[in-house]
Amino acid sequence: MADNVDDASDMIELHLAAELAKAKPNLPPLTGSCYYCDALTDERFCDADCRDDFERLQRSVQMRKRG
Repeated sequence: MADNVDDASDMIELHLAAELAKAKPNLPPLTGSCYYCDALTDERFCDADCRDDFERLQRSVQMRKRG
């Protein structure tokens, strides 16, 4: 039987998952090249650095739109 702490933890996880889903950047379609540096790849980005740079750039654009 779940107690109040378990119930609260479950609710927090649901809220966190919902917020993370909203926070994900809109990813571009697969094109055969890295969306950030144009290197040939079967993925959207050729490596984690390009993915991170793209996400950082997207956050920066969003911050400018808000401010």
